[in-house]
Amino acid sequence: MIAIALLLCLNPSRVEQEAPVRISLFSLFKPEAVNVRVASGAGAGIEVDGRENIRLEQGETLRVRLAGDHLIVALNDPANRLARSVMARFARVVPSQSATLELILPGKIKRVIRGDVVLSPGIGELSGQLKIVLATDRESAVASIVAAELRGEAAPEAFKTLAVVVRTFMIAHPGRHADAGFDFCDTTHCQLYRGEQDLCMESATPVMATAVASTKGEVLSFAGSAVESYYTASCGGLSATPEMVWGGKSDGYPIRRVACRWCHGHRNFRWKRSADIGSILSALSGYLGGRFTNAASISTKNEPSSQFVRAVVLQDGSSQRVISADTFRRAVGLKLGWNTVLSPSFTIERRGSRFVFRGRGFGSQVGLCLSGAVAQAEAGRSYRDILSFYFPGSELIGGVGRE
Repeated sequence: MIAIALLLCLNPSRVEQEAPVRISLFSLFKPEAVNVRVASGAGAGIEVDGRENIRLEQGETLRVRLAGDHLIVALNDPANRLARSVMARFARVVPSQSATLELILPGKIKRVIRGDVVLSPGIGELSGQLKIVLATDRESAVASIVAAELRGEAAPEAFKTLAVVVRTFMIAHPGRHADAGFDFCDTTHCQLYRGEQDLCMESATPVMATAVASTKGEVLSFAGSAVESYYTASCGGLSATPEMVWGGKSDGYPIRRVACRWCHGHRNFRWKRSADIGSILSALSGYLGGRFTNAASISTKNEPSSQFVRAVVLQDGSSQRVISADTFRRAVGLKLGWNTVLSPSFTIERRGSRFVFRGRGFGSQVGLCLSGAVAQAEAGRSYRDILSFYFPGSELIGGVGRE
């Protein structure tokens, strides 16, 4: 049993899928170069423009650098001496059997991943940077995302709950970034993916691995289709709908607002933050275009009962601009960090040289409340009960040995 529970981290093997999930890596860093090494296993093959095969062994480093609309692909031996260098339109690294790869953005970040990696000049939303796309099986991706979102001490039913929601999101949103040549990004715009590192940390216990594996193939369904499942760190006591946060209209499962008492103990159930006025206005100017003076005011149109922001009003002299809370949070978050305005439910007050924000919840507030799910699991509720609470009227289908 212990060996099975540790399978995802210590002795992983590929799970057969009809088509792999394609995840864009490091896009927020706008990479121009990446180093690739073998992290574990028997090495990897390198296909250059689909023709030329190079072998990457333990201790060697593959260095790939963007050069206009081509790549410079160089292989260095264990002594860091150049062994081979070619120019290519794209390169594909294919690990042998269950080998893992370490991807390193020099001086920035590194990740250990499982699956094939395709490197090419970016197009569309990734234009002007190196595009790094991982093709991995869905269940490996689900396990990695769950481990990135929940710590190892959480109750097993919480891991199961999130695994189903993560998997359902993937099935409900195929080809989310198809125009750029992949399915999902590795950020919270889609789902946070950090590779294998969280699976192999001490916090990711065998309990987590077993719990996630036990839900293999299970998804939430409504009227024969996968639910557009979302999740948030804390709903702050009352969730929101996708239409409220992102606009538009959903033709599928009608996600409802859920009153949640389970997340009241979360550290961000109620929160307060502040930021320099100049920094906030600079962030808005950079994201929206134009320029706001330091005399500009920011106000919100809130739901009286919940603090949910229906609109943010920017007034600078005779000029007025009205934007959504999501647009405001994105502009501020990209420049000052996502811990500045934690959710779409907040108020704003100008005090001296700073804006003061007060709000509730953390994240989009849409769908599954992670802190609420953890509390329910700790109270002894099953993952089926938890899923029914946040997605009423949905049906849990599929899974190993199930129709």
